[in-house]
Amino acid sequence: MLDVKVNILKNRLYITLGRIPKNRVNGVHLTIEKALINLAPGFTCITRVVDIRDVDEKDVAEIKKVQGLLDEHGMTMAARVGVEHGKEVLTFMGKNMHYAAFAAKTIDEAEHLLDQWEMDRKVDA
Repeated sequence: MLDVKVNILKNRLYITLGRIPKNRVNGVHLTIEKALINLAPGFTCITRVVDIRDVDEKDVAEIKKVQGLLDEHGMTMAARVGVEHGKEVLTFMGKNMHYAAFAAKTIDEAEHLLDQWEMDRKVDA
């Protein structure tokens, strides 16, 4: 299961990763690439991980491709919500990216923290 949404007013991407059968992550980057057309550089992202069991080498390659795509399109901050193991996997795979990421317990907490981070960033500019 993959769900990708965009909030243009917030310049924010929302990705939900559910249980994806083995070797079925292939092509996820195409879906996300289409969503990125609507976002400006400096966008933020909330990734909700529902289930990330049985990830293999091909899946890892696709996840890294997605993270690189987000990085290339100018994502500045990510919040990860959901299954702890999934958040850890994404953090480990994304450690060489140029964007920062943090874990949150809920979507509401992630929204609040990203909104606060963006307000603080505007004040510092």
